[in-house]
Amino acid sequence: ADAQALRDAGLKVEGEGLLDLAGLRGVDASYDAEQQRLYLHVDTALLPLNQIAGMRDGRVATSISPGGLFNYDLFAQRSGGQTSLSLWSEQRVFGPFGIVSNTGVLRASGFGRKGYVRYDSSYRYINEDHALIATAGDTISGALAWSTSVRMGGVQLARSFRTRPDLITVPLPDFSGQAALPSSVDLFVNGYRQQQAQVAPGRFVLDNVPVINGAGEARIITTDAVGRQVATVIPFYVAPELLRPGLVDFSFELGALRRDYGLRNLSYGRALASAALRLGVTSRLTLEGHGEAARDLALGGVGAVWAPGLLGAFNGSAAISRRDGVNGTQWVIGYSYTSRGFSIGAEHRERSRNFADLGSFDLVRWQGGTSSDRISGNVMLGGLGSMGVAYVSARTRDFARARIASASWSLSLGQRLSAFAAIDHDLDSKRASAQVRLVMSLGRAVASAGASRQSARGLRIEGDYARTVPTTGGFGYGLSGAVDESGRFSGQGNAVWRGPAFELTAGTARASGVDSVWGGASGSIAVLGGKPYLANELPNAFAVIDAGMPNVAVYYENQPVGRTGKDGRLFVPRVTAYHPSRFAIDAIDLPAGAVAPVIEGRIAVRENSGAVIAMPVHLTSSATLVLMDGQGQPLPPGTNVSLSAGSAGTASIVGWDGIVMLAGISGSIELVADRPGGPCAARVVMPAKAEAMANLGAVPCR
Repeated sequence: ADAQALRDAGLKVEGEGLLDLAGLRGVDASYDAEQQRLYLHVDTALLPLNQIAGMRDGRVATSISPGGLFNYDLFAQRSGGQTSLSLWSEQRVFGPFGIVSNTGVLRASGFGRKGYVRYDSSYRYINEDHALIATAGDTISGALAWSTSVRMGGVQLARSFRTRPDLITVPLPDFSGQAALPSSVDLFVNGYRQQQAQVAPGRFVLDNVPVINGAGEARIITTDAVGRQVATVIPFYVAPELLRPGLVDFSFELGALRRDYGLRNLSYGRALASAALRLGVTSRLTLEGHGEAARDLALGGVGAVWAPGLLGAFNGSAAISRRDGVNGTQWVIGYSYTSRGFSIGAEHRERSRNFADLGSFDLVRWQGGTSSDRISGNVMLGGLGSMGVAYVSARTRDFARARIASASWSLSLGQRLSAFAAIDHDLDSKRASAQVRLVMSLGRAVASAGASRQSARGLRIEGDYARTVPTTGGFGYGLSGAVDESGRFSGQGNAVWRGPAFELTAGTARASGVDSVWGGASGSIAVLGGKPYLANELPNAFAVIDAGMPNVAVYYENQPVGRTGKDGRLFVPRVTAYHPSRFAIDAIDLPAGAVAPVIEGRIAVRENSGAVIAMPVHLTSSATLVLMDGQGQPLPPGTNVSLSAGSAGTASIVGWDGIVMLAGISGSIELVADRPGGPCAARVVMPAKAEAMANLGAVPCR
C-alpha cells in the first residue's frame, strides 16, 4: 500500500512509496478478493490522536456607547455635639475613545480641613484583543506577591486578563485514554461530570477542561458501542499561582510618587519607574521579575512558582536594593497545598536593615530590618465541621516583635443554624482573646448571638439582627448591641431604603457613653444614548435596552428586570462586565401585530461603561380576508396570492375556507390569486386606523 494513502486514512506510518503491510509492526492486514477490500487491524498507537478541547464560552466582543456618569454619596453625622457633612462623588465619561474619571470628596463641616479633596483622576484605554489597559493619570503600580504597590501619577501599561473571560490563564491538566471502538467518554472531577464527548478508535486527550483549584481526582469512563465500560482514575493538582505556558502578565509604570493621598489635591514626590513581569515557562514553572527605580534608589528581583506534580506549589524570590550607596536584600520562600479535605500554607519573608523599595524609601526613617513568618492550615472534619489554625510572627523596623497563634472552629447545626468559635493568643504579652457565636438564617434575615472576651475590655455579650434589602429594592434594617462585664451598653441600629433611583440610609449608635446619629443618600445620574437615567450607585457596567415600544418585558440572564417606558427604553443598572450576558425580550407578551426581528442576544459590556442594546419592536398593519370566486365560493386552500407591482405588503397563500392573511399592507392594494382555473384579481382597501389583524370580510376575486 502507498504510504501517503495510509496516512490519508488516518494511520501514523513513516516512509514513502509502497510499504509492505506484512512488515509493519502493529498492523494485521487481510484482503477480501471477492469484495476487493483491504481490512487493516492496527494498534491504537498507530491511530490519530483525538484532541477534545474543554467546553467554554467563546469570546464576545464588548459593546460600548458614548455616555457619562455621576456617582454620589452624601453623608451627615452628629456625634458629641459636632456635626460633619461630606459629599463623595465620581465623574465619568466613556466611549470607544476610552474612560475618563475623577473621584473626590467635598467636606463642608466637622473636619479639620474643609473644601474639596481630589482622590484619583485618570484616563484609561482598554484593548480586549490583547488584554491590555493603558492608564494616564493617577494609578496604583503593579506588584507581585513579594513586592509592594504604591500610588503614583503618570502612565501605566498593564496586562488585564479580566478583560478576556474566555482565556484560561492557569495550566490545566490533560486527561488521556484510548478506545478500541467508537466510544463515548465521560469525565468526572471529584464526582461531578465535567464533560461528555464521542471519540473515534485510538488515543484521545481531554484538555483545557476547567477544574477546581488544588488537589482533585478525575475519573474517565469510556463506554464502547456494545456497552462495555472502562474506568480510569487520575489524580491531579491545579496551582492557581501558575501561568499557562507561553502566557505573559506584566505591568509597566513611569511617573511620580503620590504623597498626602486624601489630604492634598496635587502632592507628588520623586520621579519613579516600576515594572513587574510573570512568564509561564512550563505547566509546572512560572518565572517572575520586578524592578524599581527612582532618584537615589534602584531595586531588582527575581522569583519563581513551582508546582511539582501532586505535592502542592512552592514559591521563592530574592531582591536587592541600593539606596544612597547602601545595599539591602529581601528574600521570600513559601509553600501551599489545597485539597478537598485540608489545606496548608507557609511563608517566610526577610528584609535586611538597609533594604528599601518605592513603598519605604521616601519615609523619614526607612532603615531597620523586618521579618515575618506565617503558617496556616484548615481541615474538614465531616460532621464535626471544619477547623483552622494559624501562627503569625512579625518583627518591625523598630525591633518590636509580635507572635500570635489562633484557632477557629465552625459547625453547621442544620439548614438554618451554625456555630463558630475562635481563640487568639499573643505569645509575647501572654494575653488571649476568644469568642463563640451562633448564627441563624431566617430567610432574608440573619440573627446571631455570642460572647467574646479580650484582656483589654473583659467579657462582652453580643447580639445582632439584620434584614437585607431585596435585590429588586425595598426596606432593610439592622440592630446590634453588646453589654460588657461592667454593665455598660453599646449598640447601633440602622435602616436602609433602596429605590430604583437612589438609596437612603439612617442610623443611630451609642458607644462609650456618646450618642451619634447619621444619615445618607447615594445614587447615580447616568447619560446613555442621549438620555439621562437615575439609578443606584453604578460602580461597574450597565446597559439600556432600546425596544422602540413601551411596555415590553425585558430579561437579563433569564431574570425579569422590568418593562420599557414610554420612550421604549429600559435602563439595566447592574451588568457583569466582559461576561457575554443574555439579554432578551418576551416575544409572547408582545401585542398582536408586533414584530421583533431580534428577541435575544449575548452581549458583553466593557467595565465602567454602558451600552445601548437595540432590540427593535414595531407594529405591522395586518389583516385577514376571505377570497371568493365568481360563484361566491372560497378559493381552494394552497392557492398562491401575490401583490401586484406598486402594492405594499408581502405575498401570502390561501388557507382553509378561503382565508388569507396579509402583513405590512397599507392603503389600496391589488391581489392576484393563481387559482387552478386561471388567475383572478381582487382589490383591498386597508382602513387608515385599522387594528392589528383586522377582519376585512369577503372579497370577490374576478
